[in-house]
Amino acid sequence: MGDIFSHLWDGAVFALSLWNILAIIIGYAIGIIAGAIPGVMAVTAMVLILPYTFTLEPLFAIALLMGIYKGGAYAGSITATLFNIPGTPEAAATALDSYPMFKQGMQKRSLEIALWASVFGGTVSNFLLVFTAPPLAEVALRLGPSEIAALILFSLTAVITLLGDSRMDIWKGFISITLGLMLATVGLDNMSASRRYVFGIEDLDNGVPFVLTIIALLALSEVFIQAEKVGGFTLGNATQAVSKIIPYTWKQRWQDLKICLKDLIRSSLVGSLLGALPGIGATTAAFVCYGEARRSAKKNARFGDGDPRGIAAPEAGNNAVAASSLIPLVTLGIPGSVAAAVMYGAFMIQGMIPGPMLMMEHPEIIYGLFVLLIVTDFLGAFVVALPFISVVQKIFKNLNYSLFFPGVVVCCVVGVYAEEFNVFNLRIFLALGFVGYIMRKMGMSIPPFILAFILGPILERNTRTALLLSNGSPMIFLTSPITLALLILAVAALGWSLWRKTRGNGSVLEVPDEFKH
Repeated sequence: MGDIFSHLWDGAVFALSLWNILAIIIGYAIGIIAGAIPGVMAVTAMVLILPYTFTLEPLFAIALLMGIYKGGAYAGSITATLFNIPGTPEAAATALDSYPMFKQGMQKRSLEIALWASVFGGTVSNFLLVFTAPPLAEVALRLGPSEIAALILFSLTAVITLLGDSRMDIWKGFISITLGLMLATVGLDNMSASRRYVFGIEDLDNGVPFVLTIIALLALSEVFIQAEKVGGFTLGNATQAVSKIIPYTWKQRWQDLKICLKDLIRSSLVGSLLGALPGIGATTAAFVCYGEARRSAKKNARFGDGDPRGIAAPEAGNNAVAASSLIPLVTLGIPGSVAAAVMYGAFMIQGMIPGPMLMMEHPEIIYGLFVLLIVTDFLGAFVVALPFISVVQKIFKNLNYSLFFPGVVVCCVVGVYAEEFNVFNLRIFLALGFVGYIMRKMGMSIPPFILAFILGPILERNTRTALLLSNGSPMIFLTSPITLALLILAVAALGWSLWRKTRGNGSVLEVPDEFKH
């Protein structure tokens, strides 16, 4: 414990510079704007900025990206409250009570509850990351290649089983992950250096670039989807007049805090737990926390009609995911979410390989990141978000956000080309963007594809290393107790999920289809 506080102090001294604090503020502001525009989201802004972090200092780049993620995690609730249009998928749960509260004239109350719930959930998750990451990293160093391969397989299986609302969703998730693993095999074999699936194209020898893939699948495919909706739609069209604005007093703030405290604590812990499981994501966490708050409430609760707990619970839950999704990243090198996958790319760009050795080789960077995460929640909320709330309705009232997407395309093209200055990459970018568009139209989830693409090389390398150590015998995966337990859990989770969907039982994990992707 003493070592943790010592490292935190060193990290604070290393990280808390004027430039890094400025990066937090800039990033949080970008995240709020991106998160408040439906269809853009903070992750899109992160992937657009990622290629430009080549020339930045490591902590400045990471602080900028985390500021964007944290700001976007809150900002989705702004348009969810004012226009009943969630800026991010996870804000859909918040809109169930925030918009009814807004229609009653309590706009400021709704936005402030969402803000301090975001800070509460993010802070709890931050401290869980600080105190659980070091021991987990030490455990991870003792894992062999068979254990790591089984852990990744279990993680990918969990993505399929926990996000499916039907057997068809499970099969779609399975196909999405399979396609991601297949794309990860393109290029030179990482052990024998032989060519695989390049079809004679030398530009594919190094594989499909990570940054290109994530920008194409998330940003460009979203532009294609939004292009179908162009027709003069503005956020202002969704606005309904409110006869009077009811002030939000300090007495009401204190009462709301007392009412919501139990749900804040539970949602923060549940969100942190779900965030630490690779691939689950903030949307699922938000709906789970909302469902638990509603289930535990008394019969006279006003859920769906402006209950403050219906805002606080999902906001605390989805913001708790932000830090906890970094737990598997910094301890095992496994991104826990798409945003964590972008952070994975940021670390790689800076020449640092995420995983247990990262905490040993660059403790000042990791603990500096922990400190910046804690600072980001408070600094971003009170320096950026609170002033933004007072002007946000005027900014977005007549915004035709469809005009924003041509700029997104330009940033995408510039970022992809600047990574390697290779025109061929632009062709791959366009092709993958179209693939992402087709997947979305078919109801297939993009995040599992991206996670499988990132984890594929790690899974392959550890599987083949384990087989080399056992002279090709697959029994190595059955002789290790940890490996065997993880494989049994993976098969059991998949079988249980298919059986549960066959029976048609409902679950608090179920998320409406329109917000799933």
